[in-house]
Amino acid sequence: MFILLQSFLLLLTSLLYYKGSTNPNLSSKDDYTPSEGLGSKYAVKLMPQIGQLFVWSSTLYQSLYLFLQAFSPTAITMFFPQASASVHLLSLTSISMVGYLLMIVGGLGRLWCYRTLGRFFTFEITIRNSHKLIKTGPYAYVRHPSYTFAFMLTTGMFLVHRRIANFFPDTYRLKGFMLSPVCAVTFCVVFYLLLLKRVTTEEKALAKAFGKEWNEYTSKTKRFIPTIM
Repeated sequence: MFILLQSFLLLLTSLLYYKGSTNPNLSSKDDYTPSEGLGSKYAVKLMPQIGQLFVWSSTLYQSLYLFLQAFSPTAITMFFPQASASVHLLSLTSISMVGYLLMIVGGLGRLWCYRTLGRFFTFEITIRNSHKLIKTGPYAYVRHPSYTFAFMLTTGMFLVHRRIANFFPDTYRLKGFMLSPVCAVTFCVVFYLLLLKRVTTEEKALAKAFGKEWNEYTSKTKRFIPTIM
């Protein structure tokens, strides 16, 4: 039962991460895309792909371990030299459960935002010729719900897949750091600061495009969390 639950959660959250980090619409040459710098342009295209590659690789690796744990424990050390047939390296802890929950809520939330914005949702900051300011669905409560859900999805991914460090040799210097609370906090802070920088650029473009309508909208909503921030 434990193996089936872990395998199901790994597959479900990996699919949600893939969908939630895949650009639903591409910008065209006729769209206005404010400059975010060369680095940001590459980041929009490459970072999601790197994240997806890591998640799928980690999922396959963990799934193999879970399969062997269930059906051939004695063969574990053949594929995982640091593992032991008697010690489970992928226990379903409170931290991993929080990670799974964040990934599920974050992934479903991202899909909700995709559906609400429709063709206006792009990974590049884009103002289309017929752009409309959407204020329904999750956007009725906050201005940037997709970033809130992205933060949840990515933080959850980190909490779930950092367990891959359990398979690293004990002599690997980064192993202890990757499994420590300091690493988790550092990851969250850096990711939040990157989101904040992007939001600033995006809001300038929206203010320029929608003027008074945007100002009225911002006076009634917060950026990420209703009534808080």
